[in-house]
Amino acid sequence: MKGKKGGNKRKTCMVVGLGRFGKAVCERLTELGESVIGVDKVRARVEELSDVIDLAAQVDATDEDALVKAGAKEADIAVVAIGENIEASILATTILIGLGVPAVTARAQNAIHAKVLARIGASRVYFPERDLGHRVAEHISHPVLAQFTELPGSDFLVGEITPTGEMVGKSLVELEFRNRYNAVVLLVKRGENSFLPRADTVIEETDSLVIAALRQNIGQLAVKIDKSKEKG
Repeated sequence: MKGKKGGNKRKTCMVVGLGRFGKAVCERLTELGESVIGVDKVRARVEELSDVIDLAAQVDATDEDALVKAGAKEADIAVVAIGENIEASILATTILIGLGVPAVTARAQNAIHAKVLARIGASRVYFPERDLGHRVAEHISHPVLAQFTELPGSDFLVGEITPTGEMVGKSLVELEFRNRYNAVVLLVKRGENSFLPRADTVIEETDSLVIAALRQNIGQLAVKIDKSKEKG
């Protein structure tokens, strides 16, 4: 088994359920250099990924022995991507946790499903449709958010902004940037140069600021940026 670029050890990831969401997870994990085991009870889905991932197997996710044979005990992380069948999702998650998989991430269909998954020990619970819907709405309300990327495994967003009028000509310490905007400036882009800012760095009108902030705090900054653009 080949290692990833840079010599890092590949993670073995088992993806349970190879519908659109599970397939996308498999494809991206493969692109990122991880070792992927994909299982689904539908043969057509398995065959579609057989030449893409390390192992694709037709398996009933509620059958513990079948999951073990597919390599569940060797997995560093499992993603339960089962869609409509909530019972199968809960059973598969329970089995994988019971088998000692270090981290089990699961897809939820609704709030109750999410609570059950969390209660039985899922490391992380995702709502793909809800999360995407929220992002689309946020981007419509505040277009600047389209420039932000979520840091994997966190609620932090990182993105690039143009300084608002109230920022220009002031240093980060004068602005009390962190307290005022609930954000941190990671990098300043000035012309063809980029540099790590200091507290006394004065923001210029033509600068671009790479910032990080919690998703819940980005909204208020987005409002200020949108208003600044309207004035400009």
